[in-house]
Amino acid sequence: MSGRSTISRLAAFTLVELLVVVAIVAILASLLASAASRGKMAGQRIACISKLRQWGQGMHFYSEDHGDKLPQEAVFDGINTWEMTTFSVCSEVWYNATPRALGVLSAAAYSKTPSSQRAFYSRDSFFHCPSAKFAPVSATYPNFSLAMNSKLMMDFESGPAAMFDIGFRELRISQIVHPERTALFLDAGVAGEQRLSDFQPPYSGQPKAYASEFPGRHNKAGNILFVAGNVATLQGRDVVDMDPNSPRRGGGIFPPKAVIWRHDPSLVP
Repeated sequence: MSGRSTISRLAAFTLVELLVVVAIVAILASLLASAASRGKMAGQRIACISKLRQWGQGMHFYSEDHGDKLPQEAVFDGINTWEMTTFSVCSEVWYNATPRALGVLSAAAYSKTPSSQRAFYSRDSFFHCPSAKFAPVSATYPNFSLAMNSKLMMDFESGPAAMFDIGFRELRISQIVHPERTALFLDAGVAGEQRLSDFQPPYSGQPKAYASEFPGRHNKAGNILFVAGNVATLQGRDVVDMDPNSPRRGGGIFPPKAVIWRHDPSLVP
């Protein structure tokens, strides 16, 4: 009886040890998975920053060749269809003009066939943040997860565009008062993506963006490239006015703090 009792106690002790080991392994696995997820998110954020820097470089290449002017942020308000990107009036919009300066495929080039339209969303495309998640509707028109600041050109219309009677915008970099704080390119929300704030309208993936389209795809933060070439990862609350009592809720914070949207910070975005 004494021997059997000892064996029983040893077996029970071994089972407890096994359960403890299993619990420890489960905790370690969870920690490793969490670390891997954080590592993946950090890698995607850094890759996004790298793409924004490339767009900034292309914008400055363009500016050097065009008398200090920046390309247009858009010709058409709202979403741009695949066909629109090929119109001659859109040749100087950033999604065609800046790729020319960089020697990469433009949006117009991607628009040609269904196959090339799918390639627009590939990892090799410069147009997208690696963290962006695209809904099926993105197949029907180009969704831009990185976009040009929509407020930067609004004071610089110089005449009607042929056929469309739409003003060309011609802002010179030298006119920007604080280039190190003025947004040039930014993470932009795409169709179906979760909004950072309930005050923002649904994202549509248009080629120009503002605080109202700023997503929180980098752990409730997003990346912004400034005119001077510096890039910052900013929390949504530092970019989007989230005060429910503010008349500008869902838009940019004014007076500006971390981000300036207009060429002159004294102007309301």
